Amino acid sequence: MEVEFLNTEALRRRLQSFIEEYSEFHWAVAWGACSPLSERLFEHRTKFRNVTFGVAFSQTDPDIVDALVGVPNAYVATKFPRGTYHPKVYGFRRGKWAAAIIGSANFTHGGLGHNHEAAVAIIGTAEERALVDILQFAETSANYGQEVTKAYAAAYRASCKRAAGLPKPPRNPVPTMTDAANAELLTMEWADYLRRMRASRAHNVGQSLELLGIARRWFAEKLSFANFSPPRRKAVAGIIGKYQKTDAELDRDWGWFGSMRGMGDFANRIENNDRSLARAIDGIPRSGEVTRPQYERFCVLFRQAFAGSARTGGVPTATRLLAMKRPDTFLCVCRPNIVAAADALGFARTTLDLDNYWERVVEPIRLSVWYNVDKPDGTNGELWEARAAMLDVLFYRP
Repeated sequence: MEVEFLNTEALRRRLQSFIEEYSEFHWAVAWGACSPLSERLFEHRTKFRNVTFGVAFSQTDPDIVDALVGVPNAYVATKFPRGTYHPKVYGFRRGKWAAAIIGSANFTHGGLGHNHEAAVAIIGTAEERALVDILQFAETSANYGQEVTKAYAAAYRASCKRAAGLPKPPRNPVPTMTDAANAELLTMEWADYLRRMRASRAHNVGQSLELLGIARRWFAEKLSFANFSPPRRKAVAGIIGKYQKTDAELDRDWGWFGSMRGMGDFANRIENNDRSLARAIDGIPRSGEVTRPQYERFCVLFRQAFAGSARTGGVPTATRLLAMKRPDTFLCVCRPNIVAAADALGFARTTLDLDNYWERVVEPIRLSVWYNVDKPDGTNGELWEARAAMLDVLFYRP
């Protein structure tokens, strides 16, 4: 067995020579980036046997993930239960011979370029204990991965764009197992989103945006939902009656985005200005990132409002309030749209509840291509501000 110490420059040269010389690749690498060497790697994609890249904290270049789509024996590590998937193991085999590079370097510009890295290259027969263990490690690492679909790659790219604006990107950038069920929604471009919005015959898009704009202005004017006038509370909740529409802002169809008429217990809580309900919606910020802990606190307080009630509030009533305050983040899911929403987002409609709404509705929407475009100018900017709630235009079935 030969063992050679490698600095960064020697590591890059040796890695390139192994890519050319060997017929099987057994890799477990935390992060990767596009480079001339990655182009050489993917020219040899038929040599992949167990090649797994990590995606923790969105550190792998989305172009690398795109390049892995449909490649046999290529994976992204999405199933690592805790800690961080962090190896830098490059294993190779050709017949009875094997080789490996083990060290500090990721398959990135820094790891193979300007960083101060160190590694060792090992060359020997495939039966030697160290090389057997290295190839086995790569095989085991593949168990933490999933094959890369077009939908996953689109979701990952969107997550990278979103992560760039966060102070601390999430460890798992794509929390849901994304597959063909929601591929169309995830990969839809903003231009197609706009086209489908404008083509709707069920919604008047302009009037819908006016309604959402009025609700958001009301939330900006008052420190608490408890301070809303009774007609405004009822309008936001989707329960306002004809004779309570006493001014021009109230005199419109507040049933869009989920009419909650007939939800008796919910209507009583709104009528009585329940403080738990007000605290729930007050805890959702008016601007900026809405976090999962904020949503979970909303759910706790929302349920408290129905303590002792025979009928509790559920997804329709809760998400109606959320969508009115933050239409850029939440979609009201209720009877007229749940069938289409479930089909598009890939969940079983009979199992949706407040506990899984975030991962089944909010996260897939946030990972969509159309959702992650920069805010456009003009009226399209108004639509962008309400782009999650406005999915009702696409999903509504009269």
